[in-house]
Amino acid sequence: MQSKLVAAKDYHEVALDIPAFVPDQAALQKELDRLRNPYVTWEPGGTAAAGDMVRCSLRSALPRFQKDSIRFVAGSGMYNPTLEALAIGMQAGETRTATLPEGEVALTVQAVQKRVVPALTDEMAAACKLPGVRTVAGYRRYLLAQQRDKAAAQAAWTLAARIKRAVLDESVFVLCKADWKQAVERELDRCRAIARQSGMVLEQMTPEQFAGNIPVKSYAELVAMTQDTCFDSLRCCLLGQHYAQNDGFAVTEAGYAAFLQDYAATWHTTAEEARAAMPKETYTFNQYAAHAEEVWRAHADRLYRDKNPLPDAE
Repeated sequence: MQSKLVAAKDYHEVALDIPAFVPDQAALQKELDRLRNPYVTWEPGGTAAAGDMVRCSLRSALPRFQKDSIRFVAGSGMYNPTLEALAIGMQAGETRTATLPEGEVALTVQAVQKRVVPALTDEMAAACKLPGVRTVAGYRRYLLAQQRDKAAAQAAWTLAARIKRAVLDESVFVLCKADWKQAVERELDRCRAIARQSGMVLEQMTPEQFAGNIPVKSYAELVAMTQDTCFDSLRCCLLGQHYAQNDGFAVTEAGYAAFLQDYAATWHTTAEEARAAMPKETYTFNQYAAHAEEVWRAHADRLYRDKNPLPDAE
C-alpha cells in the first residue's frame, strides 16, 4: 500500500460532551424486590384486597365457570379481571354475582390469604452468591454496575463516531488513488462472493434481493456507497496500523484461520469459498480499520465511566 499517515490527530484531545448516567430507579427496585420472592409467605384471614390469594367456588350455567374450588390472585388479571375485581372486599363465606358477557356467575369466597413480603436483608443478598456481594447495598451497586455498563456501551458508539470524524478530518494523509480503488474492489468482491453463495449475481440483483441484505436498491448504488465508505476505511486502516505500533495489536494467521472457520460455519460454506470471499489481504485491511474504531470506542467507554463512577464498594 502506497498511502501513508503523515500526522495523526491525538484522539485524546477530541472534545466530547459526555452524558451523565441516569439510573433506572424503577428497574433497580424491581430487581431488589426479586430478592424477596423466595421468602414470601401467605397468611390466612381478613378481607380480600388486590394481591391477595383468593380461594373460591363458582356457580354458573356456563360450564367453564362451574367450579368447586379455584384459586387466583385478586387484581392480577391472570384469571378473569371481572371475577378478580368482584372478590376484592369480600371475606370467607360471602357470595356475590357478576354478569359477564357470557352470562351470570356467582362467586363464593372460601378463604383469603395475605401475601407477606419480608424486609430486605443482607442475608438475602448474600444468598445470591454473586462475586463480592454480601449486603443489600452491595447488590444494589451490582445492579447499578450492570445498568452503567449498558449505558456506557451505548454512549461509546455515539462518542466514538464523533472521535472518528474529528480524527479523520484533522489527521494528515498522503492517499494513493490506487489504494482506494483496491479497497473498493475488495469490498465489492466480498459482496459478490456473498451473493454467489446465495445463488445470485451481484451486478444483476433486484431491489427486492438487496432488501434486508445491503441498504441499497441497485448495484450502482452499492458501488457509490462502497466508494464513499472505503475512503474512510482506507484512512482508518492507516490509523489502525499506527495505533498497533504502540498497543501491540497484530493480525495473525491464527486469527485469520479462526475467522475463516467461523465464516464457513455461519454461511454454511466451505473453507475455500470462505477464503475466496475474504482473502487474507482484505481481512488484514479490515482488521486494522476495525482496530482504529475499537481504540476510539474503548477510549469513549473509559471517558464515560470516569465521568460516571459507581458508589464505593461495600
